[in-house]
Amino acid sequence: MKRDPWRLAYHLMPPDGWLNDPNGLCEANGVYHVYFQYAPNTPAPDGRMARTWGHYAGPDLINLSFKGVPFWPETLDRDGCYSGSALVEDDGTIDLYYTGNIKEAGDYDYIHDGRLSNTILVKTADGGRTYSDKHLLFGTPDYPKDCTRHVRDPKVWREDDQYYMVLGARMNDDSGAVLFYESLDGVSWRLLKIEKTGEPFGYMWECPDYFEMDGQPVLAFCPQGLEAEDFCFQNNHQSGYSLLSGDLRGKQMFGPFREWDMGFDFYAPQSFVDDRGRRIMIGWAGLPDKPYGNPTAQRGWENCLTVPRVLIKKGNRILQKPISGLKRLRKNPSRPDGEGRLTLPDASGDIEIAFADPASSWDIQMGEGVCLHYNGCIVRLALDEKTGCGRDERLARLDGVRNARLLVDRSILEIYLNDGETVFTTRYYADFETDRRLEMKFNCAGADIYAWEMQPMPANKIYDEEEN
Repeated sequence: MKRDPWRLAYHLMPPDGWLNDPNGLCEANGVYHVYFQYAPNTPAPDGRMARTWGHYAGPDLINLSFKGVPFWPETLDRDGCYSGSALVEDDGTIDLYYTGNIKEAGDYDYIHDGRLSNTILVKTADGGRTYSDKHLLFGTPDYPKDCTRHVRDPKVWREDDQYYMVLGARMNDDSGAVLFYESLDGVSWRLLKIEKTGEPFGYMWECPDYFEMDGQPVLAFCPQGLEAEDFCFQNNHQSGYSLLSGDLRGKQMFGPFREWDMGFDFYAPQSFVDDRGRRIMIGWAGLPDKPYGNPTAQRGWENCLTVPRVLIKKGNRILQKPISGLKRLRKNPSRPDGEGRLTLPDASGDIEIAFADPASSWDIQMGEGVCLHYNGCIVRLALDEKTGCGRDERLARLDGVRNARLLVDRSILEIYLNDGETVFTTRYYADFETDRRLEMKFNCAGADIYAWEMQPMPANKIYDEEEN
């Protein structure tokens, strides 16, 4: 196998082909499951690509192994097994709810006609070794009449002995919304309500997620069609959350929309609660319809997932913190030399920084093509044309930076500022063809900086072994 210097050490990626949205995240009977949108052997999506799901599982979120494809497109989902979620029943059975996509051949706009979206249930009672037949719960003729054909991405949970589901929707007036359904058995469903903002906020809301933190309802969703501003909505599609007020079964009011991630590559996150009570979120480190490239497609694979992030509510914000288990992959601790220089021999590391003065300016250079800069009020992540493959800069306002954590992994970078209050995720493609070493330079006067190299997690170690 030809050496691929951009294969990752500790981020989940497809064995081959295309990966996008995380799906069906859960822990059942002590086993963690990470499903994801998958198109085997097809690294670039097109109209002929029928996506299915892939499946990782393991005793924790570090020691995962690839379990293959759980099911393939059939009659109910012939043009793709699209995104969905998992619900773990009391007996350990995993219920997988997802959207089955059907696109009719013909002269259609595929917004108001030509498309069917089926909400489908599949069950596994043995941890993903075998799966039940697909069960059609409801479909396009059953959705509210003021919806377009774009209704998808069911997220299901149970509360007070009742099942609930949210679906993302595009309404006929080109406004985004979420549909709330309720059920007594998880099979027969009725529409509970439609929630949307007072003024239109994008034309489509994808990948909704509803949960509570410290008694506060939260709606996470991905609005499409927002107008870009200098310090927000800088991508072509966004992903974030609103804190809600009001009861689940009544009308709820939306608080300010806050973006999960200010970087180039983050979309379609999904969260779940594990047996330890942690609410964990994983996102797709990618973006639909993105205006920049990923050269790994030329090597037969494209995209990856973010590391799992624990969500912590603080006031009216939700902080994101990489799961503690990542620290088990650390090795060979080091610090920058007297000139602020540091080398990651395998371009894979975990770096923690405590700044002496939160208001001071600083910059961090990663290789020749990536720079992170702070001038006292604005953080700027900048990539040059070659390294960014079309990615240029992303900005965020911050009133001081107390600390930072940089997760560097060969062709992805995750930056957590102020304990995860602000996060940047980006793919980047340094020239590692002859030497996978990343030279870093820290111009951070008085900062306390610790760095560790990172070992590959088991799911990815096979690729390093094949290179040698």
